[in-house]
Amino acid sequence: MTRKEYLLTQIQDFGRRIFGVFPAQYPREILWAHNILPVEIWDPPLALESAKSHLQPYICSVVQGGLELLLSGKAAFLDGLLFPHTCDSIQNAASLVNDYLSLNIPCYFFQHPRAPYRESSRKYYLAQLKALDSALGKIYGPADPGELAERVAQGQNISDLLQKIYGLREKGRLASSNLDFYETVRQGEYLWPDDFGSKLESFLDLPRKDAEPDRIRIILSGVLPAPRGLLGLLDDLGVGITGDDLLSCSRRLLPSPTFQINDPWADLGQDYFSLPPCSTKNSSIGDRLRYLLRLIKKGRAKGVLFNTVKFCEPELFDLPNLRAGLRERGIPSLAVETEVGEPLSGALKTRVEAFVEMIG
Repeated sequence: MTRKEYLLTQIQDFGRRIFGVFPAQYPREILWAHNILPVEIWDPPLALESAKSHLQPYICSVVQGGLELLLSGKAAFLDGLLFPHTCDSIQNAASLVNDYLSLNIPCYFFQHPRAPYRESSRKYYLAQLKALDSALGKIYGPADPGELAERVAQGQNISDLLQKIYGLREKGRLASSNLDFYETVRQGEYLWPDDFGSKLESFLDLPRKDAEPDRIRIILSGVLPAPRGLLGLLDDLGVGITGDDLLSCSRRLLPSPTFQINDPWADLGQDYFSLPPCSTKNSSIGDRLRYLLRLIKKGRAKGVLFNTVKFCEPELFDLPNLRAGLRERGIPSLAVETEVGEPLSGALKTRVEAFVEMIG
């Protein structure tokens, strides 16, 4: 079943509403409680045509691809759009779609606080959560408090399952290729939580393998585990990704294990403020470097591959200092830039192969 077929089934069989969500961090549990299925817009497989006339050529391809999806009419079945304030490019795209383009799709906005966090940050985040819930309630009716509590608990269960999967990979026990791993994890970008939870449980039930002591291990950092050709190349070279520092994956999906407060609003706040550091949340270079070093140590990695989406300013601002910090500690790294939807170039393939040969 294709993604679109799945979404249409959710509409027809379950009466769910479908929201397109731009990257990256947002309170998905609130949407679930309103019977809304969030579908994240990261890298739709579309050639850029209409979006070019609305955006400068130096805007990142995640934003360009998302706007192309909306302008192409392929997302006409969406009931709404949610724009988190992840970066200036997405914020500007939100203004463009909401204020200037006549797409007739309701737009909602979510602004999360930036580090360094204070008590006022927690109050602000709680206010943002309740403002989104209220805005949805005005259109679709208020969410049942019991339903919200159930969905928050379900979100925490999904995070627990992901923690277990990441932990097995870290130990080299997961019988899965890099490509299969990320294809599974990324299905959470559009699956209803019941279906995604079942998918993760099935993935955990796969046979285990013995750890391979001689395998080359790396950490993958950046925005997306893409293009597919990059993951396939690492598989062909026998390289295992033992941990990641990806905006689309660990930085927003793996909060530190915390006890449940049994207040859904407080639980949502606790999860957010325990997430790993991230360039889009103004985390310090020191925090990000320490996080990378922990991943390297736990996964026994030999180097870090920074895979940055071209023109992604938050990532590019941090990249030189992160690489310098790793270099001072004798940890090699490679930085590459890729365009969403573009195949792996021969030159980039050669650079990755040379990096793997060096650290191996």
